[in-house]
Amino acid sequence: MKNDFRHFCLVSLFSIDNIATVKLIDNDLSDNQVLRAEQLLKNTKDNIDTILNLLEENSLNWSVERIGKAEKTSLILGISELMLNLTPLKVIVAEWTKLTDKHASSDGAKFVNAILDNISKNHEFT
Repeated sequence: MKNDFRHFCLVSLFSIDNIATVKLIDNDLSDNQVLRAEQLLKNTKDNIDTILNLLEENSLNWSVERIGKAEKTSLILGISELMLNLTPLKVIVAEWTKLTDKHASSDGAKFVNAILDNISKNHEFT
């Protein structure tokens, strides 16, 4: 898991307050994984308003402000990865759920799973 681009994106985004300043933290990723991480972070920066709107629309009666930071970070990056449409949707949902379980709680992971699953099934990403 430590050699996964998603882990480094999560840690990179979690550690800042302004998405415009996000950069990939020091890592031990392969060149391909660095490319995927940079692509995900750039897509997240470029589409943050759309991502936050999707999160708000699909947050199951929770205001986005009430979502924990680890869960919100996973959701933002998970939605961004869904938008990229480079990986099977079920894999994206499963990977972000697993990362949330590791960095937050199993309840947080269930919440992330439900929202990402809902978005993946109800929105077209091309």
